[in-house]
Amino acid sequence: MSFRDIYAYYSREDVQDALLRASKNREVVGVFKDGAFSTRPNTLVYRKDISTLVKNGAVAFHGSLERWSNPMSVGSQNYELGRTGWDLILDLDCESTEHGKVGVRVFLNALKKHGVKNVSVKFTGGTGFHLGIPYEAFAEDVDYRPISEQYPDIARNIVGYLREFVRQNFEKELLKKWSVEELAGHAGKPVGEIMTEDGVDPFKIVDVDPVLISPRHLFRLPYSLHEKSHLVSLPLRRDEIEHFRKEDASPDKVRFIRPFLGKCEPGEADMLITEAVDWSVKNRKEAVKRAKREFVFKKPVPVELAPPCVHNIMKGLPDGKKRSLLIMINYLSSLGWKWEDITETLLKWNEKNRPQLKENYIRGQIRWHMNRKKSLPPPNCISPGYYESFKVCTPDKLCGGSKKTIKNPVNYAIRKLRKK
Repeated sequence: MSFRDIYAYYSREDVQDALLRASKNREVVGVFKDGAFSTRPNTLVYRKDISTLVKNGAVAFHGSLERWSNPMSVGSQNYELGRTGWDLILDLDCESTEHGKVGVRVFLNALKKHGVKNVSVKFTGGTGFHLGIPYEAFAEDVDYRPISEQYPDIARNIVGYLREFVRQNFEKELLKKWSVEELAGHAGKPVGEIMTEDGVDPFKIVDVDPVLISPRHLFRLPYSLHEKSHLVSLPLRRDEIEHFRKEDASPDKVRFIRPFLGKCEPGEADMLITEAVDWSVKNRKEAVKRAKREFVFKKPVPVELAPPCVHNIMKGLPDGKKRSLLIMINYLSSLGWKWEDITETLLKWNEKNRPQLKENYIRGQIRWHMNRKKSLPPPNCISPGYYESFKVCTPDKLCGGSKKTIKNPVNYAIRKLRKK
């Protein structure tokens, strides 16, 4: 697709209006053909903003999942105070669009069972699909805290819960249409990689992109072109999904502009949030029970026995500090540390961060966890949006190397303590 064709597409007033509607209260950047982003933070307010970015080489437009009172202030100190909400986007990532369509159907049915009916669907422009639930569908508060402040934790809980909720049915629906060998071939993976002891792992075929559920992450806006395929990120009606073909998203075939993340019933996703939070707490409590059955700590487990990720965190970080604070509070409290020692250790750790977290924020988070009275383990090693996302995961031999056979940082410390 030539520059002339790209510019002509983005010169359409209906496309410009669709992009501006989708950009409202979001951080928005242009994406160049090599995948690089334009300067951040940025947003789209006027039609000329679109044409200027295209003239400078932008092929696609990506917007934030989070909504902001002032998108241009994102990135400054304490910018999270300006978050007014966030939309949930399930990114169904797959090699085969046909596999993705099965995933769309399975997740839509699961959401309907939880009372969520107003779910937007769009083709990403690549091979997968986006399912979107607008912020207005969620409760304003969860556990007496504004839900706008609980991103990305609540979103990750929902994705994790939905993955487990649909797992068996998803596997069943895939195997209705394809054999194990066909699934592996279409996904470009060996059969052994998609198989587990229990059967086919459907998320080796169609995964929900965990990286998308993270602070300041972006998704391709509706009616943006894809920077590589030059297909349109096209909203679809549910009755169009089954017969959709990638060529239907060619720019010259786009005739109608449809909303994405449109109207919904306020609070219709309340049941979904409740189930997801309960699922998350139950999983973490079960991990604590397993650890406590195996070990009773007569004295705190020293940091010297910690896994590489904890040592990397303790060196100080430029990014991921709030998530690391959660990790460290849960890690140390699960290993017999007293709260005053945890506080002292984490305040000293914060001196190494650039920039540092506010001391009041650290003390407030520790106080909140103290009031829970029950310790929970830190997120598991493969939890999306944590260790790998801010580059502290450097597994050693005890971790299992690249296979990462260790489940949780607490398990690492216990295993090392046993050896000692």
